[in-house]
Amino acid sequence: MTAGVAVGILANMTWGLGYLIPVLLSAFSPVAITVGRYLSYGLASLIVIFVTGRGMRYPATVWRTAVQFAISGNVVYYFAIVLGVSLVGAPAVAVILGTLPVTVTLYANRRHRDYPFRVLVPALLLIGVGLVLVNALEVDWSGLGEHSLGAQLLGIGCAVVSLALWTWFSVANSTFLRANPQISSAEWSTVVGVVTLALSVLLVPVLLAGGGVLAAQAAPPRPSWWWLAVGSVILGVLVSWCATLLWNRASVLLPMSLAGQLIVFETLSGLGYVFTATGRVPPLLELAGVAMVIGGVLTGLRRARAASHATCPSSRH
Repeated sequence: MTAGVAVGILANMTWGLGYLIPVLLSAFSPVAITVGRYLSYGLASLIVIFVTGRGMRYPATVWRTAVQFAISGNVVYYFAIVLGVSLVGAPAVAVILGTLPVTVTLYANRRHRDYPFRVLVPALLLIGVGLVLVNALEVDWSGLGEHSLGAQLLGIGCAVVSLALWTWFSVANSTFLRANPQISSAEWSTVVGVVTLALSVLLVPVLLAGGGVLAAQAAPPRPSWWWLAVGSVILGVLVSWCATLLWNRASVLLPMSLAGQLIVFETLSGLGYVFTATGRVPPLLELAGVAMVIGGVLTGLRRARAASHATCPSSRH
């Protein structure tokens, strides 16, 4: 269990970079950042196939599953995140998606019944209250900020869409990997990456026809194009391929009802990266919320371990 927890935390800390990069690339449109990320992810996957010499001969059902996961867990999911960040800000999107530990845990436990719900409730309450505290100061509900209240609500809606998509994807992905042990974590990350590349190529005409690459009318300074390339590589190789590999492994090592709680580290790391990059010091209310979230995760891990030992007292985890 300890190894699975460590791998899951590392995966989510890597995913947290997905909130920072759009902030650093704010001169570019959400579509440009999304396409750049997944073109990079797909090309990296092709390189892995070429270097390892692995074939891609899988049944049609596997490829159909890869298409579903590439859409729900990658392209549409992340486009909605980036659009939400551009409308309501990275912290607000991060904390909305921070409810993933709750939604994934409840959905996974409903599907698989890993633990009695009474084991999960104390941890989920702590996580939920902590996220409310963190979110309390992040959204400008007056509509007097950079964007109108309507635009902010649209941004929140985008975050909710991402939340629903990834809640389903995370549980379905874990179920698929457990049912297909012949496909390794790295191999599955690569297969989904290849499908994601094809979907990203289809989005290029949308990028060109729907307002171009830039978020603003004025062209950015010349170095900004290099930053787009660098940001796309970071998002594609680290945040997509590497983090997905790690999460696939954690999904096999841990019950999804437990692994889902670790997703909170994506939120915490995403907030930490953005606060550090922008030089912002979070207020005490948000720090108190962060402490409650971490306390909730630790409570969940402790109660899950106790429940496992109570069920199988002679086992070693």
